[in-house]
Amino acid sequence: MAFYALGVRPLTTKLSTVIDKDSCKQAWYADDSTAVGKLVQIRKWWDELCQQGPDYGYYPKPSKTVLIVKEDVFKSAKEIFGGTGVKITTEGERHLGAVIGSNAFRDKYVTEKVNKWSKTLKNLAK
Repeated sequence: MAFYALGVRPLTTKLSTVIDKDSCKQAWYADDSTAVGKLVQIRKWWDELCQQGPDYGYYPKPSKTVLIVKEDVFKSAKEIFGGTGVKITTEGERHLGAVIGSNAFRDKYVTEKVNKWSKTLKNLAK
């Protein structure tokens, strides 16, 4: 994993040159990339990631990419990210084993996890 992090470092550095660092931040964990900030800046970051990523062995998959937005910017997000194949939601999504999104989405996610763990423990106890 450490070598992968070193290998992707030039890509992350290049991406940081195309965004306004005050209105968009990127974070990476191995081959999982994340950006947060203003929609237009995130779109710049996404476009550059898709264009430059393959040169560094990184192949973004729009079908596995989720943009989580607040309801008041959902329409703008649809316009800005139209045609990219990126899923846009106001609900939420699992991210690196945790969950990001609305309170209702987080509650549902945690409840499902706890129920699954509980069922597994009951099966182990038999």
